Amino acid sequence: VCAKVCPFNAIVFEKGAKTPARVISASCKGCGTCSAECRFDAITMQHFTDQQMYAQIEAILSENPMDKIVTFACNWCSYAGADLAGLSRLQFPANARIIRTMCSGRVKPDFVLHAFKLGAPIVLVSGCHFADCHYIDANRWTQKRMEKLWDKLEKLGIRPDRLQLEWVSAAEGQKWAKVMKAVEEMRQKVTKEEVEQTIQILKEAEKPKKPKPVKEKKA
Repeated sequence: VCAKVCPFNAIVFEKGAKTPARVISASCKGCGTCSAECRFDAITMQHFTDQQMYAQIEAILSENPMDKIVTFACNWCSYAGADLAGLSRLQFPANARIIRTMCSGRVKPDFVLHAFKLGAPIVLVSGCHFADCHYIDANRWTQKRMEKLWDKLEKLGIRPDRLQLEWVSAAEGQKWAKVMKAVEEMRQKVTKEEVEQTIQILKEAEKPKKPKPVKEKKA
């Protein structure tokens, strides 16, 4: 999967070969999409590591988590759009806590679920518009990944709209302000009871399932 999603063909994998996939460092641009898609955690980013991402989520939610909007913003567009909104002195809620990533494609579903486990009422993932992605088409994998995560949340009994996905360019400071106002309105509708229920659901989902008893065959 990792080789398939790389926009720059920086991962070489020979199907059927007994050798592991290898990364061509000179071709890698560091978007992190491969790491987010890898189901085996076999890829470690040199920057924006999993440990760093988890640490930021935990720091954000260590105090008054109900008041926070955990926000993942790509470096090239949405993060710059947020910066422009501030420089333009636009009015929007100040309780968003932004975690910068090089690309929205870096956002693993586990990052979102970790935020919910720690009591986040709402999570926003934001990146470039499809035609403007700094990493060609990496954000299209973000879209697919979030759609799968919405389905998972719904099956677990967690409202999918507590995970928001928005595309904001570096020039769209006004849109960023508008999005943050809308997301803040959503956050205010999330109750403490709902958050506590979410935490319990995710804890239960983590428990290993008991294997089904195997019927012994009669001789």
